[in-house]
Amino acid sequence: MSGEDLLVFSNDLINRAKSELSVEIAEARKERYLTRQEVKEICGVCDATLWHWNKKGYLKTIKIGSKVRYKMSDVRQILEGGSNGK
Repeated sequence: MSGEDLLVFSNDLINRAKSELSVEIAEARKERYLTRQEVKEICGVCDATLWHWNKKGYLKTIKIGSKVRYKMSDVRQILEGGSNGK
């Protein structure tokens, strides 16, 4: 394998990584953040359940300024019967 082959290979890897990263960034920008009330209504649970889920890492809260929010993608995983991997 020549130096030129390695350069081509590394450039290909870098381009693929950039492409994948741009897709992830685009998805992150689309993320919707829900209020506690919205999550309670969607999941049919109470404040105590949300508190327990956060403590156990099942559905973590996100602080945006002084407000508590939940990622829609995390809520969707719970509704689909999966775990968010924590």
